[in-house]
Amino acid sequence: MSWLVFLITLPLVWALWTGYTFLVSYNLARQIGLPIVFAPWSSINAAWIIFRDQLIPFVRALPWGLGRFVRYNYIGWGFQDKYHMHQELGGAFVVVSPGRVEIHVADAKAVESIMYRRKDFPKPADLYKPFEILGPNLVTVEGEEWQRHKKITVPPFNERNSKLVWKESLRQAQDMLSWWTGHGKTGVSTIVDDTMKLALHVITCAGFGKSYSFLSRDELESPGSGFTLSYRDAMELILRNLRAAFVLPRNILSISYLLPQKVLKIGHAIQDLNKHLAEMLETEKSLISKRDSGAPNLLSTLIRNSEETRRAEGRGQGLSDREIVGNIFVFSVAGHETTANALTYSILLLAANPKLQEWLSEEINQVLGDRQYIETWEYEKIFPQLKRCLALMFETLRLYGSVPFIPKSTTSQAQPLTIGKHHYIIPPHTHVICNAAALHTLPHYWGADSMVWRPSRWLVSSDTTGSASRTGPGNEAFIEPPKGTFVPWSDGARGCPGKKFAQVEFVAVMSRLFRHHRVRPVMLDGEDGEAVKERILSTLEDSMVKITLRLQNPESVSLIWAKVGPMWP
Repeated sequence: MSWLVFLITLPLVWALWTGYTFLVSYNLARQIGLPIVFAPWSSINAAWIIFRDQLIPFVRALPWGLGRFVRYNYIGWGFQDKYHMHQELGGAFVVVSPGRVEIHVADAKAVESIMYRRKDFPKPADLYKPFEILGPNLVTVEGEEWQRHKKITVPPFNERNSKLVWKESLRQAQDMLSWWTGHGKTGVSTIVDDTMKLALHVITCAGFGKSYSFLSRDELESPGSGFTLSYRDAMELILRNLRAAFVLPRNILSISYLLPQKVLKIGHAIQDLNKHLAEMLETEKSLISKRDSGAPNLLSTLIRNSEETRRAEGRGQGLSDREIVGNIFVFSVAGHETTANALTYSILLLAANPKLQEWLSEEINQVLGDRQYIETWEYEKIFPQLKRCLALMFETLRLYGSVPFIPKSTTSQAQPLTIGKHHYIIPPHTHVICNAAALHTLPHYWGADSMVWRPSRWLVSSDTTGSASRTGPGNEAFIEPPKGTFVPWSDGARGCPGKKFAQVEFVAVMSRLFRHHRVRPVMLDGEDGEAVKERILSTLEDSMVKITLRLQNPESVSLIWAKVGPMWP
């Protein structure tokens, strides 16, 4: 009988507690004064995250609009909804669920205020704690600790490192293009895997001074004595399984007999990567002690900055070995998938828009002139002139940014916030979500064609004479969007330090790919130009946020690459 009472009482207690926490959240939301929508559970509910895809069809079928909450109550919902929710409810609204209040903001001035008031609206620590797989880092720390990390970790992203990024990106792009053109008219459907591999190789070179050939993409490297995986293969395995890596306990290998092989591989990869980075760290320290200038990679510069800070300001002001490893790892995560995504989406969009390939190539060929070999493509001279390549990146990130939302929160203190013409008080410990996907598509900021992918919107003629003959490449200036309307790298003090790294890598790759080559999709039986374009766009829209935005079915589009010439129809 006691078990029966327990089984009856438990769900009743759960229901009462859920109802109570929901009412507490609702009363808190009412005090803010923004429009309110409801959800029966939060977007970060573990069961909802795991079973969401299976449950959504049933929830949407509920009568009287009871399933409406699925529209705005999952991680990354903004990519599918774009600006429409904010068009209905205004610049900000509140999502109320049991025990949680989330304010979603898509007002440019309000977002600018949130991002520049770092101490008032810090990152929610609980969401970023998983990024401490290998140690505390710039992404996961706050307050004075963040100031210490930033002082040491930001300077390595300098022009010396950008030059290395440029050189390696060109080399990797050339090898990748060779791989793609070798598939002939059958095309290649591995664009996601290939751009991921390219981005990994760029970060391993510019980050750690380790250079790999793209053409060795499918070969495992010898791990060396005492390791299960090489540095590159361990890093790649972790980056491809980030969600699993985030939740695995650090002592996972102590219970190896209980775990499936795939989980064990990830556990070994984390262990091996930690050991590889520790070895690299010791090697760099040894070079420093011998006054060897070393290579201009991120790791060497980071260690040198830390040692110099420690000598100048005291032992506690430098970074510990664990913090250096943690920062290097998070830089790898941030610089890998995000740049690879930008390349993937841009290439597919160009495949659907042949005229824009010519527009892009026009500038590339004018800037490069008669330079035949990538070794002669000087970073300092070429990169600043490739404005159309950069416009291409910005426009792709506007519509297909890797991170369609930027989470912030208030501290233990309530914070004032102006949204539109009204002033609000945001309660303590409230989650504030900057909706980048909505900001990037609102017609109010981007015009009536805000949903159209149009890279030329970022450029304007720099010729003041009005002469039509002087428009085009070489006479275009980049447009800076109003603050708060374009935030793919966040903004303010906590903006991404690797922003220039990503831009240099992207521009280098696109300039090499479209210097003398063009891409087209493999057509299915019965397809014409419009039909295949529609299929590509549908493939792009069929994306979901995992850790970052990802294509669900990238293999549904195969691409043919060929050199411009008589063989190109």
